[in-house]
Amino acid sequence: MKPGAMRALWSDPFRVGLLAAGVFTAVNMVSQPAIGGDWTFDHSTTLKLSHVDRSGRDGYSGQVLQATPNLHLHGEGGRVKADINYNPTLSAGTSDTDPEALTHQLFGLAEVEAVEDRFFIGFDTSARLTGNDSSSASVDAVNFNTDNGEQVFTFGITPEFRHHLNQYADIVSRNRFDWVNYSGNDNGSEDSRSQTLNLQLVSGRHFSVFNWRLVANHRKTYFDSDRDDETRKDYRGILEYRINPRWSVNGSIGYEDNEVETDRDDTNGTIWDVGATWTPNPRTQASVEYGDRYFGDRYSGRISHRTRRTRFSADFSREVTNRRTQETVDSLFFLADPNGNPIVDPNTGNPIIVNVPQTRDADEDYLSTQFRGIVTITGRRTNVTITGRVSNRDYEISSDDEDTYGLSVRATRDLGSNFRASLVGSAEHVEGSSNNDNETYDIGFILSKRLSEKSSAALDLSYRDYNDDIPGEDYTEKRIGISFTTTYL
Repeated sequence: MKPGAMRALWSDPFRVGLLAAGVFTAVNMVSQPAIGGDWTFDHSTTLKLSHVDRSGRDGYSGQVLQATPNLHLHGEGGRVKADINYNPTLSAGTSDTDPEALTHQLFGLAEVEAVEDRFFIGFDTSARLTGNDSSSASVDAVNFNTDNGEQVFTFGITPEFRHHLNQYADIVSRNRFDWVNYSGNDNGSEDSRSQTLNLQLVSGRHFSVFNWRLVANHRKTYFDSDRDDETRKDYRGILEYRINPRWSVNGSIGYEDNEVETDRDDTNGTIWDVGATWTPNPRTQASVEYGDRYFGDRYSGRISHRTRRTRFSADFSREVTNRRTQETVDSLFFLADPNGNPIVDPNTGNPIIVNVPQTRDADEDYLSTQFRGIVTITGRRTNVTITGRVSNRDYEISSDDEDTYGLSVRATRDLGSNFRASLVGSAEHVEGSSNNDNETYDIGFILSKRLSEKSSAALDLSYRDYNDDIPGEDYTEKRIGISFTTTYL
């Protein structure tokens, strides 16, 4: 495919049409098996009028009117299960404001058991707004054009084949095809597509406390630019042993063969790792892994614990990744309930995303070392969530280095008489060896009231303070908005 061909194909009308068609095709797809299942389709529309006052870099002042349909499909029936949240926003501004006319927020997961016990097809899709570098801070429809934002679309298909050989072994092939596309301001971001072919020979029913797998992966990524395509291959043998109900250990050894853009002399060689998982009770689990790849030490860990009123989760890792991977995987770091379902903001209808980092406008690989955690406390009338993140990125080609520190707090309280108040605060500090250092502080307050079973109204206030070490780049932004949400059916 020639450079630019993919971007031309994904022109705005085509992309928006495909996005809408995908969402409503999913709705229609699940409507048939829903007869014997449990499905919920929530829908409403939010109208919002905001006054925005920004001073400093690219200052402006005026009003912005927005309309946002809120669509949420969730359930399971027959051989289909899905969870889809879609929120397109139409915006128009007065005076010298310059909102983006149409933006999309989408999160969708679905799985179809096409052939019982043998063939499964998974789908995942997302659409979100992002800045093109670490100095953009968070971007929405209002400041999209002012802060050089991008609309990012991802779509993935995961067909999985399973075949039972005998009591000793089964064959599994879990393949994947995905696309990442950008639109909005011309930031030079690279549209891309990837295909992963996977073949596994796994232990059969004869094995209980001892399990094994032989795995082969071949992934090819194609970029719609002059950048060379990438190929990543690995072959591994994996052993898992359950010592007792509380402890299990695992290890793997294999070989990787990569053709990627990097300044390293060699990206091939032996790979190995060892790990352990501790599950003292159904509410607590901790795991850790350590190994070696072409870039050196690789490690990761995760711990989670929940009680009747609290949930805690934290993870850390050191791994080579890139912006494309973050768009398809890392960006989906949602607040979730005890069942693992995304928590939806009652004021906006969107899944609550925490600590989504802004990334440089570059698709080169980088060595990412990060720690992130989340604590949620649930009371009878008050919910509090605290998230934190520390990360370092060491780029493979440019040798640039970035450090990011982030903290956010969210508190929601039911006040009675159908009133609810939410207070949100966050702080982020970014240091870069080639880019400018900056700090962003955000605080917001929302007071909402349910007017009836089908309608509610809200008042929200927000303030942002952005500080940059480059003269003239600082700015502050204040907003006040009123909104009305109604269910139209």
